[in-house]
Amino acid sequence: MDLNSDAMAALKAQKSISMLRGSRVFLNPRTLEPWETDAQIRKSAWLPIMKRSGIEYRNPYQIRHTFASTLLTAGANPWYVAQQLGHEDVEMVSRTYGKFIREDYQKPKPTLRAVT
Repeated sequence: MDLNSDAMAALKAQKSISMLRGSRVFLNPRTLEPWETDAQIRKSAWLPIMKRSGIEYRNPYQIRHTFASTLLTAGANPWYVAQQLGHEDVEMVSRTYGKFIREDYQKPKPTLRAVT
């Protein structure tokens, strides 16, 4: 998966915290131990983040949908989006996010012919 510079910087900063504590990247900030359940993450981290940001609750899986629809709306190739989501082909992306795929994404670009 491609990560932007902000994501890479966040992971590098996290590395200094979690690298010496085992194989998990993200740890419970209160205990510096791995999260035991996804419910802990939702209750201790996700819900407070949603509240502070003023965003109506969405389950964490919605981030994946936001990522895919944002890429497609910006004109990303559906095959690239499928690869970023870990899909083998573009079928799931077309079925799930088809309304975000620009109509012209597959249209061939005009080619210039050499004048002889």
